Amino acid sequence: MIAAALDLGSNTLRLLVAEVADGAWQALDRGLESPRLGRGLKPGGELSGASKQAAREAAAGFVDRARKLGAERVALAATQACRQAADGEDFVARLGRELGLDSARVISGAQEAALSRRGVLSRLKGGKDSAKGACLADIGGGSTEIMDLGQADAPVLSLELGAVALTEAFIASDPPNPDEMQAMQAAVAQGLGPLLNSRQGLNCSRLIATAGTAATLAALRLGMEVYQPEEINNLAVSRKDLIMEYNRLAHLPLEQRQRALALEPERADIIIAGLAILKGLVEGLGLENFITMDAGLLEGILLEHAALA
Repeated sequence: MIAAALDLGSNTLRLLVAEVADGAWQALDRGLESPRLGRGLKPGGELSGASKQAAREAAAGFVDRARKLGAERVALAATQACRQAADGEDFVARLGRELGLDSARVISGAQEAALSRRGVLSRLKGGKDSAKGACLADIGGGSTEIMDLGQADAPVLSLELGAVALTEAFIASDPPNPDEMQAMQAAVAQGLGPLLNSRQGLNCSRLIATAGTAATLAALRLGMEVYQPEEINNLAVSRKDLIMEYNRLAHLPLEQRQRALALEPERADIIIAGLAILKGLVEGLGLENFITMDAGLLEGILLEHAALA
C-alpha cells in the first residue's frame, strides 16, 4: 500500500510518502518545511499564530502531494512544541479534521522515542543485531529523546534540550559571543545530567544520532549538493570532526552559515545549539565516534500507521 506520514516538530514539518509492504518501505516522495512551531513558546503558553498558519499551509500542500501519489492513509504526529503549548492538542486535532487525515495526534516523549527507534531500525545496517549496546539520540527543536536502541522495553529519557529552545535562550549575537557559547554549553551539561551522571539504566557504549542536527552534520561532512537520505544512514562521524564543524559554524555570521548549510539554510540559526547537544552527548559518554541516521521518527510514524491498515 501507499501511505504517508507527517512529523510536526518544534522546528520542521516533514513528509514521507512511501510504498509499504511487510514492514519494509520504499520512498516515493519527501518534503520539508520549517514553520517553527516552537518559536517563542513557553511551557503552558500558546503557539505563535504565524507559525500555526505556516504549519497549516505546509501540511495542506504535503497532504495534497501525498494524495496525488495515491496515498491511502495519511498520519500526522506532533512532538514537543505541541506537547508544551496550551493549544497544541486543539491545533493538531483541527489540522486532522481540516485535512481529512486518518490520524492526527500529539505524542508523548516515550511514544516519540519508540517510533524513532522503529524508524531507525528499518534502515540500520545489521538491524536489531547491530543495535545491541547502542543508545539512540533523537535531537529535536524542543527536546531530546535518549533510549537503548537494542531493548524495546528499556527506559526512555525525554530531556528538555532542543535546538530551538537553546538558541532562543542563549544566543543573541551574530555570531554568538564567547559568554553566550559558554552559558549554552553549561545548560547542555546540566540538561544531560540525568543521563551522564547515572546512565539511567541505559547501555551507551555506542551512540546513534537521528533527526535534523545529525543529518545536517553528516551532509556537511559528505559535501552533499543534493540531499541523499540513504547516504546519511549508517555514516560514521568522528568526535574530532563534530567538534571541528561545531567550532567552524559557531564563528560564522548567520549569512555565512546559511550558505554553508545550502541544503537547509533555515536551520542555520539553530544548528550551533543542536551541535552543542550532540557534542555534549559524545564527550559526556566518552565516545570517539558515532553513527548518523536520516531514518527515525518520520519513518516510525509511517510504519506504525501503515500496519494499522
